[in-house]
Amino acid sequence: VGRSGEAVEAAEEAAGLYRELVEASPAAYTRGLAMSLSNLANILSGLGRWGEALEAAEEDAGLCRALVEASPEAYTPDLAASLNNLANILSGLGRSGEALEAAEEDAGLYRALVEASPEAYTPDLAMSLSNLANRLLSVGRWGEALEAAEEAVGLRRALVEASPEAYTPDLAMSLNNLAKILSGLGRWGEALEAAEEAVGLYRALVEASPAAYTPGLAMSLSNLASILSGLGRWGEALEAAEEAVGLR
Repeated sequence: VGRSGEAVEAAEEAAGLYRELVEASPAAYTRGLAMSLSNLANILSGLGRWGEALEAAEEDAGLCRALVEASPEAYTPDLAASLNNLANILSGLGRSGEALEAAEEDAGLYRALVEASPEAYTPDLAMSLSNLANRLLSVGRWGEALEAAEEAVGLRRALVEASPEAYTPDLAMSLNNLAKILSGLGRWGEALEAAEEAVGLYRALVEASPAAYTPGLAMSLSNLASILSGLGRWGEALEAAEEAVGLR
């Protein structure tokens, strides 16, 4: 509800309580401390307190690594989620190389989890691949970024077939990401197809839930406008851009 200061206080208190519990019973409460630190890191990063967020995220990842050593089957999902969070925070700090390392490890863990349990972890792998694509872009590895983005789109198409309501927003987001990468590679026709599909999906989502998805539609229209202008289709680009401005 936007009460960020109070959220930090509650998250910090929770982490403090878990620290005390871990001192008395590490086996029982280490996972709780790790989850608490992950929550704290997310709140702090949302407030732009990147240094503190990184400390919490690194500690979380360290705890999860120790848990995985003791019980890989039980705690690998926690480590994967922790690394995804860490990659985003490192990226926010401009530490692109380290962010990429964390994102690559995260994707590798989710691949292994999907092999064992596809239904449970395919959505997480798709999310991880989208994140990895962004991290690869930040270090100029466009071809690999495209591969990751295309794989994410493919996974999310399959998820949408099984459960449209749950996964259509994710597919729309992945298509936007793919369109940006394709346009950056000069593959304008393919970029346009992805961007137009993303806009179409967001329009349908807005009809069902305007408050939730209008920001996504506006972002998608801005992306479409950029691609249309790159193709020299200025009139259509203007229409999309004006609609995005109106929505915003």
